[in-house]
Order: sequence, then structure tokens, then C-alpha cells
Amino acid sequence: MSRQRAALRLSLKALTGAAVLGALLALPVAPASAATAKEAAKTAAAKARPTKASVPAAPACYNRTEHAAEQMMRLHTEMMVVGLTCRTVVPDKKPFDIYKDFSVKNRALLSNSEASLISYYKRSGSGGNATRQFDMFRTELANEISRRAATIGIPQYCANFVERSAVAKDLTPDDLRTLTSDEKNAGLMHLASRPLCDVKVVSGPDPVFAVAQATPAPKAAAKAKPPAKPKPKVAAVPAKQSVAAR
Repeated sequence: MSRQRAALRLSLKALTGAAVLGALLALPVAPASAATAKEAAKTAAAKARPTKASVPAAPACYNRTEHAAEQMMRLHTEMMVVGLTCRTVVPDKKPFDIYKDFSVKNRALLSNSEASLISYYKRSGSGGNATRQFDMFRTELANEISRRAATIGIPQYCANFVERSAVAKDLTPDDLRTLTSDEKNAGLMHLASRPLCDVKVVSGPDPVFAVAQATPAPKAAAKAKPPAKPKPKVAAVPAKQSVAAR
């Protein structure tokens, strides 16, 4: 009888445990917290949002106005370097006064050239302050001209370039426009840090020519012995004839 009671107790315990487990499984899942749900929504939205294509920077080339502006800045910067470098070498020609007179006479044209190059730095999308980039360009340009003067030799440099500055000072605004923007009529080859956007390169790269190489002769399996030199034939000496004694 006691065994039956013990078995009954075990059965009741098993049934009770199963009922509790079933009740727990049947309960609805509690919703996530508001913060967790909001974070999950943000993540899903970020994944679904299409990525923005990177905007390509403007091409590294000049339009006609910007190209002419750099030519003007090159001329003006060169005159400044000549004035500073040569004022003690040829003081009688007053090269720095020539530079100052040119700057006053053509201040409107110089101001427009500066504005064009600053506009280029803004347009190029290279980042940074456009005015500061222009100032850095002029500083490097002045350094480049100074290095060239040192390479040529200061006395020789001043003997040639002070006269160029004097000629430039006497040019009219129309002359300067031709000099800086009309390469053909100016008779000059313009040096610029960037090419013109509307000029296409018509020449391709140099063709690659195949260089014929001599095929080495196959090595002989064994060095052939040079043919033996033929021995010179020597005429046989006639045998001594015995002379019979009388």
C-alpha cells in the first residue's frame, strides 16, 4: 500500500512540473524595451538607405581665364624676384621700382587674375582655404624662380631679366592680354602648372618597338678538337751505296 502511495506522489509531481512548463511556453513573448526597438529600427534604416556616391572633384585643368591668370601671376612674381634680387646688383636700373610701377599700373588686371585662380581652387574641390592655397602657389612660384636665378648665376640673371622687366612695365593692358592668353601671337611657349581643359592631347605615347635579340648558338656537347696540322713531307735520304773494294 505504501508503495502505491509513493508511486502516486511521483506521478503527481511529474504532472505538475509538465503543467507548469507548458504554461510558461504558452505565455506570449514580452516586447523589447522601447530603447532597444528604436536602436534596431535605426540599424535597419541605415542598412536600407542607399549610400551616396562620392562626388568627383573638378578636373585638374584650367579654363582659358584661369590659364591666362596663372601666366599673369608668373610674370608679376618673376618681376618681384628680379626687383629683390637685382636691386643691389644693378642699382642704377632700379629693378624694384620697375616692379612697383608695374603693380600700380596693372592693379586691376592683377586683382582679376588673383580672383580667377582663387576661384579655380574653390572649383577644384581640393579642400582647404582657397585663398591660402593661392598664397602657397605664389610662394612656391617665387621659390622656383629664385632657384632658377641661382642656377643661372645672379650677375647673368640680372643682366637679362632686368631688361625683361623694363619691357613688361611698358606694355599696355591689351599687350598683356595677348602675352598671357594668346600663345600663338605672343610667340611664347607658356609654362603652366595645369593644362587647358579644352585642349585635347593629339599625340599618343611613344610606340613600343620589339628589340630583336640574337639567339645564342647552342653549345656543342663537347669541344671539337682542332684538326691536326699535317706534317710536312720530308724527302727520303737515299741509302748509302756500298762501294765494292777492288
